[in-house]
Amino acid sequence: MNFEHVYKTAESKMNLINDKEFTKIYVGSLSDILISEEVFKALQADIKKKGLKAEVIMTGSFGYYDLEPVVLIEKPEESPVLYSHVVPVTASKLVDEYLTNNNRKPGMVLSETSSLPLFNLQKRVALRNCGRINPDEIAHYIVLGKGYSGLSKALKMSRTALIDELTKSGLRGRGGAGFYSADKWKTCHDEASTEKYAICNAVDSDPSARTARLLLESDPHSVLEGLLIGAYAVGASKCFLCINTDYGAAKKRLENALDQMKDYGLLGRKILDSSFNCEIEVMAVEGALVAGEETALLRSMEKRQTMPYLRPPYPATKGLAGKPTLIQNIETLSNVSAIFQNETARNSSTDLKYSKGSKVVTLTGDVIHKYTIEVPFGTTLKHIVEDIGGGVPKGRGLKAVQLGGPTGTFFSADSLDIALDYETIVQAGAMIGSGTISVFDDSSCAVEMTNDIMTYVQSQSCGKCVFCREGTFQMSDILKDISEKKGKPQDLDLLKELGAAMKNGCICGLGRTASNPVLSSMKLFRSEYDSHIKEKKCLYDRDKAG
Repeated sequence: MNFEHVYKTAESKMNLINDKEFTKIYVGSLSDILISEEVFKALQADIKKKGLKAEVIMTGSFGYYDLEPVVLIEKPEESPVLYSHVVPVTASKLVDEYLTNNNRKPGMVLSETSSLPLFNLQKRVALRNCGRINPDEIAHYIVLGKGYSGLSKALKMSRTALIDELTKSGLRGRGGAGFYSADKWKTCHDEASTEKYAICNAVDSDPSARTARLLLESDPHSVLEGLLIGAYAVGASKCFLCINTDYGAAKKRLENALDQMKDYGLLGRKILDSSFNCEIEVMAVEGALVAGEETALLRSMEKRQTMPYLRPPYPATKGLAGKPTLIQNIETLSNVSAIFQNETARNSSTDLKYSKGSKVVTLTGDVIHKYTIEVPFGTTLKHIVEDIGGGVPKGRGLKAVQLGGPTGTFFSADSLDIALDYETIVQAGAMIGSGTISVFDDSSCAVEMTNDIMTYVQSQSCGKCVFCREGTFQMSDILKDISEKKGKPQDLDLLKELGAAMKNGCICGLGRTASNPVLSSMKLFRSEYDSHIKEKKCLYDRDKAG
């Protein structure tokens, strides 16, 4: 079937959702918030009972976890209104008051969706459909999300023209270091091989990250479409999508999506009446921190020990089973489908010279709102933490944030005006990494919080290279001594020496960045380390006693 046939088939299954005269009501949450289903049923029952022109859509999460279940109501010719913490009783009140009598119930309204920093500071590209479509229904993605129009466009282009188009977009991999995606695609394309693979790394290896889970549960097709475009570009006929072993709901949603793609002629042979043949397989892997490194992921897929290998050769030339392999992060692939669906995804007034588009970040730690959001590059850490995240709770002050996951760098409270873009962050001695922003309030002891982080990082070292295996162990051991008031003045010099050696000698990105939290913590909060070592006390002991 060609794309016109695919679209018409999907449109015929949309019922009233595509009717502009109907009110649309979106019920959103993660899969484990079971009350959302009851809210959905209550809304449906009351709307049917009153004979209202409205359609209820059960969606995945918007990424606003502490507000869920959320209900977004879009009435014709009116601004969308968002309600949080909705239960069946309040859902019925919304039908009685807002839908029937046009009373928005101001006491229940979170906001009109254009007025809060949560909304007006975001630029949702990868997350564009999260909370806005039913992820279990491919027709919603095709009709409401322009789904698979990007693949249709790509299949009408030559592979070199397609890669040139990606080059023009300036898309950089969202998995960590920010390498230009088109360079990787071109390398894999240029390899002469009758067998190639394309892999989506949809593993949330950082335990605080939620990007993969959010996309897989809320908008799996944007990722699958991006994966197929990448596979076509490099000449791969087999794709793998790797997810965490404990993401049961996401796996079920993916399998349903793949079944529906086959029904629409979007998988298998002659996709969209082209010469492109491709299959996609879902593979569950352990979500270890090192699995975020692409060569370690390959080892895991091959049922070998999850540890990286020294490059070159790069996976694009010699990857899975020794064949040329394109590996892209899940957020990157959702951007790919957006780029080929929509011209505005490529050209935006908010784009920076070298950092174009937006980045998904997850707020965690001592912050009021623990959201997964997407902001344009150039947004400051201060805007993200204070305006979107709401700052720290309980009247405490902000001490520091750690950017980029467990191996990320600390930024002090007075340095949060720094812009979130690849060049600026690298110049500051950090990396965007997983995009996780961990917030620490002013009751946190720098030594103890760094010790906790390094204890975890040490547990995640695969042990392959000496610098990482012994370096993380020694760092963790020294920090434990300092935390327990057993430290010696020379320990700080030894930590610096270990950190420098790890940055230069480790095989993979995990090892090379593992010392970042220690080195940045010591630089920002040296007085706290001195207090532990020289005075044998913690500056925060008095707070704890009180």
